[in-house]
Amino acid sequence: MIVISVLILHFPYSNILILSLLTFLPIVAKFLDVYDFVRNKKFIKLAQEKLSTYKPKIIAITGSNGKTTVKNILLQLLSTKYKAQASPSSYNTPLGLSKFINNELKSDTEVIILEYGARKSGDIKKLIEIFGADFGIITSIAPQHLETFKSIENIVKEKFELYYQLNENHCVLNIDNEFIKNEYLKNKKKNYFVSTKKHAKIYAKSIKIENFKTKFKIFINNSSYDIETNLLGRHNVTNILLASAMSLILEIPIENILETVPKLNLIPHRLEFIKSHINILDDSYNCSIASAKESLFVLEQTKGKKILITPGIIEGGISEYDLNFKLGTMCKNLDKIIIVGEHNKKALTDGLNSINFHKNKIVYASTLEDASTYYQNLSEEDTILFLNDLPDDYH
Repeated sequence: MIVISVLILHFPYSNILILSLLTFLPIVAKFLDVYDFVRNKKFIKLAQEKLSTYKPKIIAITGSNGKTTVKNILLQLLSTKYKAQASPSSYNTPLGLSKFINNELKSDTEVIILEYGARKSGDIKKLIEIFGADFGIITSIAPQHLETFKSIENIVKEKFELYYQLNENHCVLNIDNEFIKNEYLKNKKKNYFVSTKKHAKIYAKSIKIENFKTKFKIFINNSSYDIETNLLGRHNVTNILLASAMSLILEIPIENILETVPKLNLIPHRLEFIKSHINILDDSYNCSIASAKESLFVLEQTKGKKILITPGIIEGGISEYDLNFKLGTMCKNLDKIIIVGEHNKKALTDGLNSINFHKNKIVYASTLEDASTYYQNLSEEDTILFLNDLPDDYH
């Protein structure tokens, strides 16, 4: 606008030129939109053609959280028998997955693991129509992205698009999740279930956290095995069970699973343990109340002071205040909580006050950098949990 004002002041006829340009701007914008649409459609079609030529088995993973972790675990398990690939990082949209397939998919790949994300109704169905799915995993369902989904019922319906598209015994479900269990009971099909609470095809018991490792007993086909993993938390036991169940469907030997789980790689920013002059639990990719509960459980098992640094749960829609109030009520066993930013400050504080959390243990920081000044004088036994990261538009 400043440039336009200068032109009008200094060039007598420039206003005519500018009006002409402004008239054509919508046309230019529409042309660019059409160009992008055509280009993107061609890019996606190339990916479809490549999948059609190479013909790998496609495993689709969806859920409110745990997708990337399950994907990474499953890749390590399947790689003990197959030539397998998985979409990188959090690539879970038509263009992101097309980029991976077009640029990285190898001709001899036998199994490909794709993460199917959804921010609005119809996204999962679209991904299945584009890329297909031979097998599937539904990790969890939680009230996320409510700004676009509007209700938890819509989220359940969206995630179960995958379930309804698959044949019997081709889908693995986390039956501990109430939303998944209730939707399954409406339309039962033979499939694989995993649980840490009850008997299932694959289930786990006796879960405990010791020295920043998770130990548990895994039950497969009525046989039990003691196992240990670097992945922390009860939710990661569930993630291991989900990946193991899919591995059994694809005929990975039990021995391969038992040998691989103790060697699983830590996944960056997903309850990742980092040893510094203090103990750090980096869960900055966390964005759900269910995962937060599990992360806090791990923090509570540590020695020394227990400190939480968080901006709260972001993108909770109309439930955001309630979710962050609940998060505050879950912090009663901590020594300090540092609330970052203003966005969820009131909800978190109200939740803390409701459990009579001492005011001297609550610290407010405008940025993550400011928060760092409050934990300089800690001992090597003390632990900090970084829970969730603050998106750029919330700073």
